[in-house]
Amino acid sequence: MTGIYTLIACMKIIAGSSISKNFRGTVDQIMLIWSQRLLALLNLEVKVNGRENFPAGKQKPIIVMCNHSSLYDIPISAVALNTSLRMLAKKELFKIPVFSSAIRRGEFVSIDRQNHEQSIKDLEKAKLKMLDGIRLWVAPEGTRSKDGQLASFKRGGFHLALETQALVVPIVIKNVHRVQAGNDLTLYLNQQVEVEICEPIDANLYSKETRTEFVNDVRNKMLAVLNQSSESKK
Repeated sequence: MTGIYTLIACMKIIAGSSISKNFRGTVDQIMLIWSQRLLALLNLEVKVNGRENFPAGKQKPIIVMCNHSSLYDIPISAVALNTSLRMLAKKELFKIPVFSSAIRRGEFVSIDRQNHEQSIKDLEKAKLKMLDGIRLWVAPEGTRSKDGQLASFKRGGFHLALETQALVVPIVIKNVHRVQAGNDLTLYLNQQVEVEICEPIDANLYSKETRTEFVNDVRNKMLAVLNQSSESKK
């Protein structure tokens, strides 16, 4: 059913974007309904704290940084934030038939770190999308944790935040590894997860020279919500 719902969502985005040029709000609704359906399949309850911390308006680019333990982090985030949320996607995803067309037309962003010239163009495109109201979702761990422990952070998202002078909004999904964890596709039904939306951190307070401090400040805020030690999986 997850595959069927995903295919339906992709086809709606492809068809709708071919008809309408101003399609962002519809994509938002398609993503929200897709996310709600996936969570309903598991009878998963999502409790959200800190909604008041999420910035309103389009004054600055916004990057949402989320801990990453499960395949369900993205639909949970979409339901919790209910905004124009798009994921920073791996470039490999843009090669999958049908799916690639949907995420491209749906304004998802990819950064090619292997090609410097292309990465500059990608950064500029990401900045323009965020200034126009897209909230970019990034998993700073880079890969899914198997046990819910926060792993070390990759630097790419922070480089993007500095380049675009973004507000970084850390969000933490608690206990989602009890629903599905890492590469283990075993699913557990009738669970409850809690999403904590933290206060934003302004990238303007940092520079390339203090990027490590930037990374640590975001990671420590997320560790505090998870009640985990700063020494875990550094």
